[in-house]
This record gives sequence, C-alpha cells and structure tokens, in this order.
Amino acid sequence: MDPEVLADAYSKEGDALAAARKYGEAIALYDRAIEVNPESCEAWTSKAIALKALGRPREALECIGRALEIYPSPIAESLRESILTDQDQT
Repeated sequence: MDPEVLADAYSKEGDALAAARKYGEAIALYDRAIEVNPESCEAWTSKAIALKALGRPREALECIGRALEIYPSPIAESLRESILTDQDQT
C-alpha cells in the first residue's frame, strides 16, 4: 500500500481516538503514521495536539517544529502559538 495512503488511514484512526479523548492510543496511531510516512505534516500536527491535551507541551512543540519543517501549515503555527502562550501564563 502507498505510504501516504496508509499514513492517512492511521491518522484518521488516531483522530477518532483523540475525539474520544483516548489520547495515548491516538498518539500510538500517529506514531505508526509517522513510521510509514515521516513527511506527514498531518500526523505530526495531530500528535502535537494530543500531546498538548495530555499536558506535554515540550513534546508537542517538538512535533510542531517537525510539522512546520515539512509544510508551513497555519494550523501548526496556531497550535505553536497556543502552546507558547500557555507556557508563558504558567
């Protein structure tokens, strides 16, 4: 199977789990997506969102950095700003 298609399928499964607040399981699927397609900006961004939800901002920022290296996504930029703002307030 095409790596992009497989990564997209894993990401969509991860999104469903994240929507159910099963962030640890979602991260595992995002990691699988990244394994098959390390250039999946969507998987890196979604993983960062799940990490942020789990209170792991440092790891989330690392994922966002990788996502932004791949593609300058406005969603990733916004998430990075949100995490940085949250950190400034603590």
